[in-house]
Amino acid sequence: MAVHAKGKMKKKGMARGGAMKKKGMARGGMMKKKGMAKGGAKMPMRKDPKTGKMIPAFAMDGKGKMAKGGMMKKKGYAKGGATMKKKGMAKGGAAMTLSKIRAAAKKKGYKLIKA
Repeated sequence: MAVHAKGKMKKKGMARGGAMKKKGMARGGMMKKKGMAKGGAKMPMRKDPKTGKMIPAFAMDGKGKMAKGGMMKKKGYAKGGATMKKKGMAKGGAAMTLSKIRAAAKKKGYKLIKA
């Protein structure tokens, strides 16, 4: 810490009595403009033959504004790529017969009994 000539601690930063620093718009800057207010390209308008009103050009195609709107991208198996991987019997392998089950049980030391 910095020590003053008289032996007192020197005050730093805001402790000196300085005001808080202003940030962003509080400094007195203008508000940022959004959307069309920025002065970008204006929406192209056309006269609708049915109603005679001026409407946006993209709305002249005769299709509803939400036709195919906001469709989700397909992911994973929904794309139609590789089908789901199968496990075990779902692979299509031969099912175990009773004699095979008995043989497997005998190997492990189990005995099957009829219920």
